[in-house]
Amino acid sequence: MNKQFTIPSDTYSYSDVVRVSVLNEKAKYKEKSVPITAILPSGPLPSGILQNPYLFVGVKVVLKDETVLAIYVSKEKVLFNSDMYLSDLKEAKLILSKIKERIG
Repeated sequence: MNKQFTIPSDTYSYSDVVRVSVLNEKAKYKEKSVPITAILPSGPLPSGILQNPYLFVGVKVVLKDETVLAIYVSKEKVLFNSDMYLSDLKEAKLILSKIKERIG
């Protein structure tokens, strides 16, 4: 079984993964230097979000050394609960399950 995974930034070991989750990131925050910090849970959204309902769907991976990796599924901002959002969410959950399967 493959013990490493590769994302555009580098290759990492599954044994270094501490946490992994599917998250929504507010679209207006994606251009910052630190990935996936302005986040919303992938479940029900807090009130007020509909003022700017555009999001990026991603998978957040935290490594043992506290490095945060962002695997953005959404290539462009998506409208919450739209077909594109639901498609991106489905893909993110698939990535999440594959990583969890490998880390035990």
